[in-house]
Amino acid sequence: MVQVKLKVVFGVLTTALVAAPSALAVGSTQSVYGGTGGVSQAQVQAATASSSGSLPFTGLDLMLLVGGGMLLLLTGIVLYLVSRPRASA
Repeated sequence: MVQVKLKVVFGVLTTALVAAPSALAVGSTQSVYGGTGGVSQAQVQAATASSSGSLPFTGLDLMLLVGGGMLLLLTGIVLYLVSRPRASA
């Protein structure tokens, strides 16, 4: 009987935690995104129409990402080689 009550309490708490963020966010979208959206979009479209056709630099250093990926790959290979069983002669 105690396990059933514990499961019910856990289910109610989980439902409350899942439903709370969406219930609190219902009215905020109009106050945050309402109003000047159309004006801002027109300004962005006007600015992009006069650009040179190339993408802007976002600050993402691709070599850093490639280096990090290679480091992770190398770490995985080393861990595999160290952890595999040795053949005894």
